[in-house]
Amino acid sequence: MLSLIYNEMKEMREQDFKVNEYMKSNSNQMKNMEAQQKAMDFQLGQLATTVGNMQNKGKFPSTIEPNPKEYCKAIELRSGTKYQGPQLQSEDDVEEETAEIEQENEKDEIEEIEEDEEIDPNQEDEEEKGLMKNDKEEMKKKGKEVESSH
Repeated sequence: MLSLIYNEMKEMREQDFKVNEYMKSNSNQMKNMEAQQKAMDFQLGQLATTVGNMQNKGKFPSTIEPNPKEYCKAIELRSGTKYQGPQLQSEDDVEEETAEIEQENEKDEIEEIEEDEEIDPNQEDEEEKGLMKNDKEEMKKKGKEVESSH
């Protein structure tokens, strides 16, 4: 009787081992199928994007294409010189420059107003001379009129 039980247990272990091996094999196959499905989805997306871009020739693409060289941080020329890029100013520096420019603009406006208000003494004399000539001419005309009426 013990031998029968022993034989049955041995068979059960063998079957259990076979089932475990079968499950491992299926699990590996499922993982491979999932990886293939992801790759196919990615390729299908690329194909759809390419077809969409071909139809819109001469127009901007509806989706933004990411820069494939996004990781680039420096530019080096054939001569060996390196381009560092523009130096960004801090907010404090920008505010200081803005304040300085505004002050300069205010000074310029004040100087322009003062220049406009300044009167050239020679100009005044010329204006007065012109008025005096006009007055003399008017007086001569009136004098002639008075003489002719007598």
